[in-house]
Amino acid sequence: MLSSVKLRLVRPSTLSATPFAVSLLALAAALPAAADPLYFSSSAQVQGNIRTTYSSPLLGDVSFTLQGPSDWKSSWNNQGQGSGVASVNYKIDAGQTSSDPIYNIVTNNGQYGFGYVGQAEADGLLLRTKTTSTTVNTAGEAVTSPNSQLWSYASANWNQQFLINETPNRQKGSYGAILVGFTLDGSTSASVGNNWNDGYAYGEGQLGSSFVDSFGVNFSSSFGINTSSSDPTWTGSRTTYKKLLFQYGTAFNINLNQWSQAYVNAESDFSHTGFISSIELPFESTLQSGAEQAGLGGISQLYGNVTHSATADDINTNWDFGNGGGGFNPPVPEPSSYALMLAGLAAMGFLIRRRRS
Repeated sequence: MLSSVKLRLVRPSTLSATPFAVSLLALAAALPAAADPLYFSSSAQVQGNIRTTYSSPLLGDVSFTLQGPSDWKSSWNNQGQGSGVASVNYKIDAGQTSSDPIYNIVTNNGQYGFGYVGQAEADGLLLRTKTTSTTVNTAGEAVTSPNSQLWSYASANWNQQFLINETPNRQKGSYGAILVGFTLDGSTSASVGNNWNDGYAYGEGQLGSSFVDSFGVNFSSSFGINTSSSDPTWTGSRTTYKKLLFQYGTAFNINLNQWSQAYVNAESDFSHTGFISSIELPFESTLQSGAEQAGLGGISQLYGNVTHSATADDINTNWDFGNGGGGFNPPVPEPSSYALMLAGLAAMGFLIRRRRS
């Protein structure tokens, strides 16, 4: 049964002096302040330049850089689903001369032409970067210039806060870790050669985390994946894993950056995306993220395979300061991998029984 409550009305002039008013003020002071929203931002950029080295009897050895056009897009919190597409298409035709001496030096009196095309975008949490650079002669053939090297660059990134509050097993202020899987998909190619001057393409993705704990100590960590047109081990996709430290109840920052770079005659195509493909969270914990609060999707939509450790003491989600983070177990194999493992064990058992008989 609900008990009835009687309130005694008082004049406004006497409210501040009543015990009732004092109680209300004390109650308001005891209530926790509204939590600040976790931020999310993203950006994308494309740019390029031509680096020229020139020698003359009067000036001696001279080097300079001709900046090409660039484009930059950005978004903050819920201002759209991503950064928008940054795009550049730039070309200097071969076979032309000019009254501008700098132009004639760069093109070697019109013998060479240069161009680059690039696109970059942070599509939600998916990073897309692609750029192609070309150096040609008057016949339109891919060549190298003795004086000038073209470089183009496309980048995309996002930056956001995460928060994991205390759990029944971990109090506020204690430390934990999340195990993050990062995947980079893409390709690189060079049509002239595989060195910096003849033609070279490069792609990289890097994920980092940082926070200042409740004691004022600054923590940071990062890891990444990179490949190039001279990398024979690249198969088009690679995933790597790392434990990232956090403090329960303290917001921590994670940023993801991706770059595509192309030199002379080359292409770096990572428009297939770099992204977080999995997160293992501590036992019974709940993850909040700036991207989710910005309306970009739910946790499983944003971060792929999201799981929880089976126990509160799992090494994947607990941090050992004395052991470089404490190491971690690799992700659980997919069902198809289990099937192959079981088939292999069965075959080994059959051979052992046959030898004994």
